[in-house]
Amino acid sequence: MHDRSKFLQITWIFAILLHFNPNSHADDAAEARLLADIKYLASDELQGRAAENPGLEMAAEFIANRFAVLGLKTDLFEGKAFQEFTLDGSIEAPAAKNSLSISVASGEIQSLKLQEEYLPQTLGKNGSFDAEMVFAGYGITATDLNYDDYANIDVRGKVVIVLRKEPQANDPKSPFDGTEPSQHALFTTKEINAAKHGAAAMILVNDASSEAASPNSLLPLSSGGGLIKDQIPTLFMKRSILQEWLKTAGRSLKEIESTIDRELKPQSFVLPGFRAKGSVAIERTKLRSINVLGLLPGQGALANQYVVVGAHFDHVGMGGAGSLAPGTIAVHNGADDNASGTVSLLECARRLAGIAKENPTRDRRNILFITFSGEERGLLGSIYYVNHPRFELEQTVAMLNMDMVGRLTNNELTVYGTGTAKEFDGMLDTMNSKLAFNIQRMPEGLGPSDHESFFRKDIPVLHFFTGLHDDYHRPSDDFDKINFEGMERIARMVTDLTDRIATDANRPSFIKVTGRANPQSNRARTVRLGVRLNGMVVDRVLPRSLAEKAGIQAGDTLIAVNSQEISSRSELDTSLRKSKKGDELAIGVLRGNEKVTLKVVLVD
Repeated sequence: MHDRSKFLQITWIFAILLHFNPNSHADDAAEARLLADIKYLASDELQGRAAENPGLEMAAEFIANRFAVLGLKTDLFEGKAFQEFTLDGSIEAPAAKNSLSISVASGEIQSLKLQEEYLPQTLGKNGSFDAEMVFAGYGITATDLNYDDYANIDVRGKVVIVLRKEPQANDPKSPFDGTEPSQHALFTTKEINAAKHGAAAMILVNDASSEAASPNSLLPLSSGGGLIKDQIPTLFMKRSILQEWLKTAGRSLKEIESTIDRELKPQSFVLPGFRAKGSVAIERTKLRSINVLGLLPGQGALANQYVVVGAHFDHVGMGGAGSLAPGTIAVHNGADDNASGTVSLLECARRLAGIAKENPTRDRRNILFITFSGEERGLLGSIYYVNHPRFELEQTVAMLNMDMVGRLTNNELTVYGTGTAKEFDGMLDTMNSKLAFNIQRMPEGLGPSDHESFFRKDIPVLHFFTGLHDDYHRPSDDFDKINFEGMERIARMVTDLTDRIATDANRPSFIKVTGRANPQSNRARTVRLGVRLNGMVVDRVLPRSLAEKAGIQAGDTLIAVNSQEISSRSELDTSLRKSKKGDELAIGVLRGNEKVTLKVVLVD
């Protein structure tokens, strides 16, 4: 684990003071605890809690120490709270294992520079080659279109050079689906086709239009999306290098492409005297990841059984593949996703530990608190746990999960898994009689969070969720947009449900519900205006949107919804969520120096 920062030490001290009296139920104190915890977990210091950066381990250490402060048992894995496992990391092409050199008849050898002149691609396989070279046009075999770049040339055991895209790519009348790329333009189609024709390796280069859009560029190493077993080594090379080779062979790449476009006939040929020798070795690094566990031991006749309370604490780091802000390299704080669920779990642990102290002789199941990592990569932490459980899954009677519980709006709470035990609907009714949430019940056990891993092991599950929003997987998911009063009430419900399940003499009766729940059904209840904003100024009005129907124009500044002044995107979203089908929206805009009110009725 990493050294504790001063900020972390201060946070722990503050946490101990806040948690000192486990029997306190004051809402303001609970909200203060939730705020303090979420401000730390969603801070820039933790860099988005991805496995690639130290923030994940800092968050894990914070959670483990909080479990210890609350009196939970944390010496579960060789004296620690950490269940360690590995995730697939970045894809790399080590310079010592990758090479590409070209020899010509004169004996001259040109060694190409990795990263600068060529890059291996993941759509092929690792391996080496030493063979003659063939230019194979676009590498397409389309018998239905009477076009085959391999028709009159033998490429068995040779290295083929293939262009991106397809003939007549800019011609709407092209038989290759006009200006839209057909299946023949796919890299994987080209690679599989080359392998079927017996090629030893394939070298991709930019076609003319791709080169014009991004001159002298290389495809990233990750292009292709994964190794295809039993195919051929594949590389991407700069177009300018091929142009020079063809010049020495008395050919022009530009003229070859023009001929193919004009005549729609292949122009494949052997490069006389050229031979390629090289090797491709693509490796995927392994990253250490962590689940953090804390146990509230059971007692009496039920002490051999377990209830799991879970939440994932990882997020998408600085962006990249998991981000919904393409090209943005910035801290994705993940306050709602899922610092909100993590700190709510800590609040539940505090309250349940207090209840246990107040009832020292009551029969109660063990309550196992688990914060998972790897959720953002496909529920990997929870999958690892259910396949390597610390305690018997057969004795785990239920799993309650919280993921994105920080944006309660219109009192609407979605609960998944309500059909996975026959007792759950009645329990929810009882617990909600005081809290009075507007609950949307989703009976399915398969869904978009860690509860799914437990359901697949025939364990009843409940999953709590307050909905998707425009900050989801973006840097703007920060703590200042969290509804802490709503989180405190959700923590209260999960606490009461957990205590009920932990103390009921009968374990919940599992039902294997079919189907998969869709979080978009929750999102669908939210009104979308249909604009792109720069601050509150409209950059663009989307076609067929509410904004277009209302008459909003690019350049308008949004200032009010239904007479309620708005000054931020979050205030706009909050105002829109108060509306429903059939309502008339009155949208105030500043157009030039004039205030204008535009009206539109909400319909499907």
